[in-house]
Amino acid sequence: MQIRHSSLGDFPILVLEDPDSGASISVLPTRGASVHQLCLPGPDGVVRQVMQPMRTPVEVARHRWSKGAQLAPWPNRIQNAVYEFEGATYHPVKNFRPQGGHAIHGTVAFETAKLASKTPVDGTMELTISSKGWQGYPFPLAMSFRFSLDAKGGFRMETEIANTGKGRCPVGHGWHPYFRLGDFIKPNLLQLPDGKRLPMTERAVPDGTRQTWNAFAKPAPIGEDFLDACVELSAKSGRVSTRLVDTDLDLSLELWQEAGPGKYGYVQVFTHPRRHCLAIEPMTCAPNAFQNGMGLVVLEPGQSLVAACGVVLAKPRSTAK
Repeated sequence: MQIRHSSLGDFPILVLEDPDSGASISVLPTRGASVHQLCLPGPDGVVRQVMQPMRTPVEVARHRWSKGAQLAPWPNRIQNAVYEFEGATYHPVKNFRPQGGHAIHGTVAFETAKLASKTPVDGTMELTISSKGWQGYPFPLAMSFRFSLDAKGGFRMETEIANTGKGRCPVGHGWHPYFRLGDFIKPNLLQLPDGKRLPMTERAVPDGTRQTWNAFAKPAPIGEDFLDACVELSAKSGRVSTRLVDTDLDLSLELWQEAGPGKYGYVQVFTHPRRHCLAIEPMTCAPNAFQNGMGLVVLEPGQSLVAACGVVLAKPRSTAK
């Protein structure tokens, strides 16, 4: 493994490469360790770029569509950009005006992550972010994002968020990659892990109910559907996978996530308006978790949230040998 330096305009890029397999993962350190591009070998040995990147410096400057973003210390929305924790009320930045206004996707998107080592350690590239807190989130944290590649196992990302303060703090994490196997996702098949869909209010936060949703229990065409859905996983431990299948290529992209308490117990799927890619977002908590408590992790001083997810290209299961 080796780490290479690149750039997009004035924005630096760190690239972890596996010269043997051709796999690579590139990260934008000044955009909170956002994953920029992911290239993986398929079962046929062909290396494919499977994420939709930000293509211009303007997109990176604006963090357009939050492509590849690390969503911390909360994913998705905090309704009205206000929450209470242990008797105090907090007002994070209202950075999303539609739907009446929310604090969305945490605070680290425009932070600068530091490279822990100039060379990969055990094949892993690690970036770190430390903070004494942000507006409306005054809790000190230390974050580590560890990226690794494996010829057979694909891509793996392990995230650790540690409470470095003297009091308790609420924490969540999500990852916001947009995946594609071809030019459009309409002909692709989607299979979601077992779980309950969380119906949303008109403000795109859970309404407190759960419903059975079998539309993608087995691989099914995405078609004309516009997806913006959150699934609370049934699994309480182990790994579960969301699959995007291209039948023409005879190829399946599998995003796996560790499930269970304190892990990635939720997955969000979102269709990009151009329909050329699909966001598949592992999350440790539900949207608006700082208000509704669904999956919310509360860390004691010195405690950490540690969770892993990853991506692999494989033969579709119906044709796997």
